Formats: sequence, C-alpha cells, structure tokens
Amino acid sequence: MTGRPEGTDKVAPGRGAENEFLVESDDALAALVNVIAVIGDNEYFLGRRVSEWADAGPLLESTAACAAITQDKLGHSRAIYPLLEELPWPNPPTGLQGEVDRARRYSVSFLDDPLPSWSNVVAALALVGPAVNVVLESVENSRYEALARRAHRILDEEKLTSAYAESLVRQIAYEERGRALLQERVNDLFPEMLCWFGPEGEEGIEALRAEGLASMSNEEMRQRYLDRIVPLLKGCGVEIPVERDESEGRWEYGDLPWNEWNQLQRRLERSKATA
Repeated sequence: MTGRPEGTDKVAPGRGAENEFLVESDDALAALVNVIAVIGDNEYFLGRRVSEWADAGPLLESTAACAAITQDKLGHSRAIYPLLEELPWPNPPTGLQGEVDRARRYSVSFLDDPLPSWSNVVAALALVGPAVNVVLESVENSRYEALARRAHRILDEEKLTSAYAESLVRQIAYEERGRALLQERVNDLFPEMLCWFGPEGEEGIEALRAEGLASMSNEEMRQRYLDRIVPLLKGCGVEIPVERDESEGRWEYGDLPWNEWNQLQRRLERSKATA
C-alpha cells in the first residue's frame, strides 16, 4: 500500500474531487490509489476463484455458499474500483471485469490461478479474506468518506462470510487427512499474508495515517490479523509459526521473506513464492 501505481510520478492537476476531498501529500495520494487497487483486486480474484467451485463444492451447502460469496466479493470489487477514477491520479489502475483486463495485478499470488482443491478454497477464505477485512477496518473511518462508506458496508456484509470461513476450517480440520491438506495450504500462503501488511514503518502507510486516511500502522494491522486467525487455526490443530509474547501483548513471527516481496503489488514474486 505504497509506491506509485502504474509507474506514474506526478499528481494530476487539481487535487480536489467534486466533493472537495483534498490530499496534501503526493505520497499519501499514491498510497491511497494503491490501497484501493489492492482491496479491489483481492476481492475480485477471491470472488473469481471461489466462483470456480460454485458447482464443485463437497456438499450442497458449500455449493450454495460459494455462489453467495462470489456474488458478494465481486460486488465489493465493483463498489471499490470506481474510486480509482474519482481520485486526481494520472492513469490509475483500471477496475477489472475480466482476469486479462490489465497485466499488473494487485492481489496475492495465491489467487493467480484457479484453486486446484477444496483445501485451497478453505485456506483462501480463511487467510486472505480476514486480511482484506483488517485493511478495510483501517480505512473505515478514513477522511476519504467515499472509501469509508464502502469499507463500512463491506465489513457489515462480510460477517456471514467470516463465520462461514471459520466453520469450513473446523470442518476440514476435523479429520486427519483434511487437516494435513489444510496445513499444506497454510504453509504456502501464511508467509505471503504476513508480508501483505507491509514492513513496519512503511512510508505509504505512514503517509496515509498522517493524512487521516488510515488508522492503523503496518504492524498494528498484522497483529490484529494474527489475533483473528491464529486462535482458530491452532485450535483446529493447524501449526502456525508464531508465538504469543504475553509480556509484550503481541505475536512474534520471526523473519519474513522481504527480499521476495513486491511492495507495489503487495505479493511475493510468484516464482520464488512457489519454489
């Protein structure tokens, strides 16, 4: 949630939208465009990947749930993308209606290709969904009211999806084989999702906070995310390489693969992430 999307260097003339929303910092505006693209793309691709299982889930219930989640996720992306055109930024990323609409993706690499198994679907819903929600919580009271309103509505709609994702984790982890499959998926995805919030003190996030456009730092978002997913996963017997430091009131997670991190697109480089 930093950098300058699409390689641009300058802010377009006139920084006020019609509602007189102003951003004084070019760095904050660049980061705002980036965070909107990141939210939109992850919602879009998560919806697309779940849609591919709408008629292939293991139970009738899961088939109906996948269809509903698909509708929600794609609806969220359609609500978020128009903000890219409202901000005074030259050549912003375009909203997606199809996977090949633009070459650059601002979504995690785990969602690049169709998910090959139900355990991949469960892992994506259980790990990617909550991460996006944490970022939405950080902008829910943003000074950019158009984003804040959308974040609030999406978070309200996500309550049922979050509860369903948690139930899927418990279901698949109930038997040893399912738990082993989920463990493999978590091993693949977890490092990328910890990196996804960015390194502590990242300039783009700090610029957003200074402008009143986001409320949480990189590490605050990462810690809130871990608060949300670690108890569930560990409670289901899935091993997570983190430990709770009660004296500091935080999760300790060791070194992260920042040398493989694409800061602009918020993803691990695919060739390295899947090596």
